[in-house]
This record gives sequence, structure tokens and C-alpha cells, in this order.
Amino acid sequence: MRKLFILLFVLMFASSSLAAQNEIVFNLGADPRTIDPALNNATDGNNVITNIFEGLIRTGFNDAPEPGCAESWDISEDGMTWTFHLRDNLKWSDGKALTASEFRDGFLRALNPETGSPYAYYGFFIKNGEKFYNGDANPEDVGLSAPDDKTFVIELEYRNPLMLDYLAFSLFQPARMDIINENSRGWAAKPETLISNGPFKLESWKHGEGGEITLVKNSEYWEADNVKVDRLRFVFINDENTALAAFRAGRIDYMGTIPSQMLPMLLKQGQAVSQPSLGTAFCDFNITREPFNDARVRRAFTLAIDRKIIIDKILLGGQRPAVGFVCDVVPGTTPDKDFRTEGGAFLPEHADVDEARRLLAEAGYPNGENFPHISYKYNSNSGNKSLAEALQGMWKKNLGIEVELLNEEWKVFIETRNRKDYDIARDAWIMDFYDAGSLLETLISNSPQNNTGYNNPKFDEAMTNAAREMDTVKRINFMHEAENYLMEDLPVAPIYFYSSAVMQSKRVKNIHRSPLGFVLFRGAEIVK
Repeated sequence: MRKLFILLFVLMFASSSLAAQNEIVFNLGADPRTIDPALNNATDGNNVITNIFEGLIRTGFNDAPEPGCAESWDISEDGMTWTFHLRDNLKWSDGKALTASEFRDGFLRALNPETGSPYAYYGFFIKNGEKFYNGDANPEDVGLSAPDDKTFVIELEYRNPLMLDYLAFSLFQPARMDIINENSRGWAAKPETLISNGPFKLESWKHGEGGEITLVKNSEYWEADNVKVDRLRFVFINDENTALAAFRAGRIDYMGTIPSQMLPMLLKQGQAVSQPSLGTAFCDFNITREPFNDARVRRAFTLAIDRKIIIDKILLGGQRPAVGFVCDVVPGTTPDKDFRTEGGAFLPEHADVDEARRLLAEAGYPNGENFPHISYKYNSNSGNKSLAEALQGMWKKNLGIEVELLNEEWKVFIETRNRKDYDIARDAWIMDFYDAGSLLETLISNSPQNNTGYNNPKFDEAMTNAAREMDTVKRINFMHEAENYLMEDLPVAPIYFYSSAVMQSKRVKNIHRSPLGFVLFRGAEIVK
């Protein structure tokens, strides 16, 4: 009884002290692998980066690109040169003036092959950007210049239909090379060296489960007067049940880590709210080694998945069966049809067991006989575990194949998947832009995001054509062509399209969650 009393006292104290402070607590879920804008490729890291940095362009609360550090820009008549004019009195969080040359430094760092940015290809629209990345051009050859402290010029390799969306992405930030050159891999992990220019700045970072990242208001931010919160605490609670208990105890204000079995009730009661999310969850097949170098085996495993059962019995959060790779809601060629509706269904909602078994037998494994030992790897949390167990059961029942389940801590799993040390691996992608290419381009043969080893020149060509096509209808049709190749080859097995549920405390308002997966706190407030 005494222990229970102490626990209740601690929870009450934590809740009341939180309410007394001008701070918001957000469950980030996992401890980010990095919050370096040039190196991050995960949603958790992006949630931090978008709140401590700001590019020339930023994402507005309507999810459209809007002026950020650049207050205006001019475009040449041929559309190949963009001149950005920076705001007056821009500063870094340490008070140093922020200049156009530091935007040039940040862009070049993202393109530099020595940096190893997983998103470097996003900068290939810049003149000689790809050549520089491939070692065939010098920094001086890249179409980036700063004629003076307030003017930044970008010359293009080709016209980019998503130019402003790209520039609003977390990759394209200014860089303090005087600091980064001292510790190129560790500078972003320490408050004393992570100097930023956004609405918040890093105060502390305690790593591991139960740790947190603490951000404080950046008084040097050009729009600091409109930032109403003094402190943000991004906590790392990986277990969904623990996170829910913390939320109910008043120790968390905002979170998207909700136990799936509780979700229907929480949504019905209005305690949780479902929000749109542009993303697809899928399995990666390692096609660089047997048995998944055989497309028949990949298709058999894909068809053996019952997507409808997974969303109705396991996930319970309003997700939709992934009958293609690109999710619904993504724009199509006309306003009345989205990309998915136009492209149609490549996969059934329920398992096609007969066809899956036929393909497996054709590949030399009738009823799963003589199939090699394989494993499915996933990053640890209860939701991923439930999905893994469902997939394991379906492959056993429908194919006669035993699949070992292996879970790893998030940072380890990311590296494991990147180096293709797996047979089948959990994967998912929240789109970076309102465009099908944001997902499809992750499987271009030379993309750092391509964890499967997929290499189809026809797919690559269609995506290259799409990237350079300014006509919207033609561009989207190129991407339909690319998806057709992809769904024929199936280096991945689409499972479901995302729908994100969040819980928000009544003590806060104006937190903005984008369907692109990140959360903005620059407009957030504490309810008085």
C-alpha cells in the first residue's frame, strides 16, 4: 500500500509540475539515430530537425511550402535560375549572423559523397549536383552561389516540378562548417556544438529507452515572438502501453504511439483522433541472395498475406489494405481520382492461397518442401511484434514455411537493413512530399534508401523521366509506368496504407501534425 501511495504521489507531482511549466512533452517513441539534417532518414530524427532548423522554405500549417529564411525569390525566364533573398537579421542560436554562404555550405555538404547523405539524390536537380556527388565535378562547379550575405542563387540541372517542396525538406539546411569540420559525425549530438536556426534549440540529450531530448525556445529565431512554448521534451517510450499510461497520468501531452487493441475504444470515446497520413508499410525482400532472388518466391510470399485480416484484427486503426505500393490520397492526373484509384489494384485484399502455392511449387518448393531457413527482422515494439507474428502465421498456414522472427533495437535494425543482413525485413515509408515519386524513388537502383538490392533499368528510366517532367499529367503517367514494373518484380510486399492516430492533452493546442509524418511545435500553446 505504501509503494502504491508513493507511485500515485510521484505521478500527481509530475502532472502538476508539468502543468505549471510552459513546456510540452511529446513521445518521440525511439531515440533517434541522428538529428544531423544531412544524415537523418527517419521520422523520429525528422521530428527534431524540423523544430530546430529552418531552410529557405518551410512547411506551413496548411502543409504547403511557404517563405522561411528566404522572404522572397526571383525565377529567371527559362526557369533555370532561382535567386533567394534572405530576411534581415537572421541569426544562429549562438547569436552569430546567418549568411547566404552558409546555405551554400549546407547544400554542398548534403551533396558531398564524403558526407554519405541518404538523401543526396534530392539535390540532383542542382546544376552539376549529381556530378559532384559522383566525384566528376568540384564544389565550384555546382550551381550554388552567394553573391552577398543576403542573396543565395541556385542554378538548375533541370527544372524541378517540386522545387519549393524539396527546399522545404529537412535536408536543405544551412550549415556551420566552422563547427562541423571539428567533428563531422558527432557535432549534432551535443548542445554546445548543435547550433541551429529554427524556433527551438537543443538543450540536452539523454540516450536510450526512458531518455529524452530537451529543446528550448531559440530567442534568436527571426519569428521568436510567435513561439509561445519555452520548452519541448521529446521522450523515448517505445512500449505503447507504457506510453498510454504516461499520457493518462499527465506526463505526456502528445503522442502517436497507441496500443492497437485499445485504439478502437479510444477513437470511439474521442480520446484519440485519426489523422491522414501518406505512407505505406511493407516487407523488404533481400533479392541479392536466395531464395528471394526468385520473383516467383517473392510473389508467393506477397500473395500469402491477408491484408484485410491484418488491418481488421491486428492494427485496428483505420488503415487500408495496400493493394499497390503508392498509397491512396496521393494526387493523380485529375482532381477526382488519386494515384491509387488511377493505377488500380495489383494485389488482393485477402490472401490468394492457391496462386501463392502454385508459384512456390513452380519455384521448386511444393508445399514449402526443401525451403531454406529464413527469418523476418523487425525493430522492437509491441505493434511490430504483433504484425510479425501475424505474417509468420500466414506464411506457415498458406505456404507451409516456418519463418523465424528476429527483433532488434531501432538503431541496430536500421544498420542491419541498410547492409542487407536479412531475408525479409520490416519497412515503411512516410512520404516526404505530396507526390508518388517520394515513395517510388526509394527503390531506384542507386538510391541509398533501396534496402532490397532492386535494380530494373526500365523502372529507373521511368523515374528519371518523371523527375524531369514539368507537365503534371505526363509526370504522373511516368510514375504509373514505374509502379507497374515494380509490382511485377515485387522486391517489396506492400501490406497496408497508413492512418495515424494521435492523443493530445487538453492543456495544449495548435500542435500541427503533417500527413507527411512530422510534428510542428512553433505555433503550439499551453491552454491557460
